[in-house]
Amino acid sequence: MNPPSRNKRERRNAGWIWLFFLCLLIPLHLWFPELGTGALDDSYSASASGKKAFFLLLELESYNTERNRVPISVFLQTLDYDETLCLLGPARYPSPQEWSALLSWVEEGGHLVITANQAHSEFDIDELNIQVTYLDETERDNLPVVETKKKETVAGEDNKKELDTSDLLAALEDEHSLLEGQATTVFPDAPSIIWQTNAQVMSESGQKLISVGQTQQAIRQKHGEGEIVVAASSKIFSNQSMIDGGSVPAFRLIESTGAPDFFVVDESLNASGTSKVVALLIDPTFRPLTIQLLITLLIFGWWHSTRFGPILSSHILPRHNIVSHTDNVGNLHFKNGNGRALLYSYLKQLFTELHLRRFRGKEHRVIDPIARRMKTDPEKITTLLKRASELAKSKKIKRHQMGDLIRRLAEIRQAARHGKQQG
Repeated sequence: MNPPSRNKRERRNAGWIWLFFLCLLIPLHLWFPELGTGALDDSYSASASGKKAFFLLLELESYNTERNRVPISVFLQTLDYDETLCLLGPARYPSPQEWSALLSWVEEGGHLVITANQAHSEFDIDELNIQVTYLDETERDNLPVVETKKKETVAGEDNKKELDTSDLLAALEDEHSLLEGQATTVFPDAPSIIWQTNAQVMSESGQKLISVGQTQQAIRQKHGEGEIVVAASSKIFSNQSMIDGGSVPAFRLIESTGAPDFFVVDESLNASGTSKVVALLIDPTFRPLTIQLLITLLIFGWWHSTRFGPILSSHILPRHNIVSHTDNVGNLHFKNGNGRALLYSYLKQLFTELHLRRFRGKEHRVIDPIARRMKTDPEKITTLLKRASELAKSKKIKRHQMGDLIRRLAEIRQAARHGKQQG
């Protein structure tokens, strides 16, 4: 039996490839890999401004830590009161409806930590009379900035003027740049830390946790049965801060809400606050529709890659194989009543393959090996060949006689070829 052609094998293997990708897509309804929100400073990011290291620290030091990507108003319905919800420098701040849900949850016993995003630090919590505002020029000048090593002065007055001018322009372009100040805290194991900020927390009733100079940087305020911690900067939670030794005050700031065992780091505000197009397709809200669309496209592609598609037939006529060609030639000879020509052509081709003209007078040298392979008498083969030659020359021959002769001649031809293959 002839092995399948290369094209057939490729088509058969292609079917397994489509099935493999289909098996990959279907389980995505039940499990989907965790992907980032698109922000560079979220808890998925390993960049210097990201908060992945702090999230891993929470996982290590707490009983349970998880991320949330469900909208806050929906997620709070399933959130227990002994857990701490952390909004660490979100890309957007909660909407009025979300603030209402958050404060209602805190009032009933929840614990909330929210820190300002240095890119847009200002936000208000009107119900608690808490505001986070940028530092004005006077407050920035009075801030106890940590002294850094000054660069060596460049020789020449012209170079000094150019350096001073560039520094002045840089300051004017970014009036809300971060300043590194020496901060004091209420935490016994971290009484003094380096705090990067460009804003301050304004609150009259909140307990001061971290301060830089005369500015409040983090406060804790009780609301109903729960507590809320507000900070003017989220830089303390960055990966760079973890490397520089900010892990202890960062954890103490989160722990100060009073629920140190269960933490939820919210990423829904980062996901909905960053600009993206393709990432919306893998958002939990639209993810089932996206998977169904991919499965539909996969099945459509598989349908058009197999034999039974497409719906419209091709305008190119299919090629006929050699069997159909032989059938057509036989039908033409049958209609013309010229079947003898087929026997004559077959017999002539057989004599050519047996090289009987070269062995004229010594035909037994060709016929004897064939007779041995066919296990018959050489005289019978010789008689058959002579009879076939006579009938091929006669004008009258019956179809069943011609068919019987061609079948017997085919056996002789096969035996002769078998001998060549063995030789």
